[in-house]
Amino acid sequence: MVFTRILLVFIMVVFSGENIAEGQKTYYEDRERGWYWYEEPPIEEDVEEAQKQKEMPSVVITSPSKSMSPAEIIKKQKELFENALAAAVINPTSENIREYLVISQQINGQAERFSDAFKKTIWMSPEFDYSLSGGRPTTTQAIAAYNQNQVKENYDDIYKIAQKKGIIYFFRSDCPYCARFSPILKQFASKFGFTVIPVAMDGKGTKEYPYPKRSDYMVSRLNVSVVPATFLVDPDTNSVSTIGYGYNDWTALLSKVLFANEQMEGVGDERIVLGDIR
Repeated sequence: MVFTRILLVFIMVVFSGENIAEGQKTYYEDRERGWYWYEEPPIEEDVEEAQKQKEMPSVVITSPSKSMSPAEIIKKQKELFENALAAAVINPTSENIREYLVISQQINGQAERFSDAFKKTIWMSPEFDYSLSGGRPTTTQAIAAYNQNQVKENYDDIYKIAQKKGIIYFFRSDCPYCARFSPILKQFASKFGFTVIPVAMDGKGTKEYPYPKRSDYMVSRLNVSVVPATFLVDPDTNSVSTIGYGYNDWTALLSKVLFANEQMEGVGDERIVLGDIR
């Protein structure tokens, strides 16, 4: 009996020692866990998926090599990009989308480096700066200065046009648009020195133009069906060019007079020759 008890104690000591040696705690030694904790089984790494990610192609040519010209490199990049995009759209797996993003990022970075270098080269080469060689500037203050200078040049041109040409103005006394446009035209003509030939479609005058003409010939010849309507006229040649129809503010009227003069001078094709309108 005594021998049996000693043997049992010996067996318990041996097995408990093996457990401790292996780093495994018994219930009594790790009682905080006890029967109350549920432990998730260890997550097995997806070896196959990891291998796929590792073997994913990510080759994008971005710099010239001895075997390819820059044009060939760009062509290859375009081919890779289009293939990656098509693959991502047709089969939108994480691998395909990742490959598309890798190629896109690399091409975008290349474009950004080009843009940055391009801008810095322009800074050092004013002969290539469009905004300094007659083009429209881009900064706020420069735009303001440009607009101010442009307005002065336009005004100078309008003064010169007014010395040789006049404006034929078609209107009706009951037209609300004519009522708003007439004061603008009156001020415009007064500032630059234009002679205005008012033609009332209904034969009635207005406050700005109380004594208009009535000319069915001019209405028919210029095919006027919408009022207000304005035309630039050269009395020396009796040639006419359309300024515009409908209501126009000061700025629009100025631009349209300049354009009508270009048409009359032969820059464009629109030019009508009238009979005697004086």
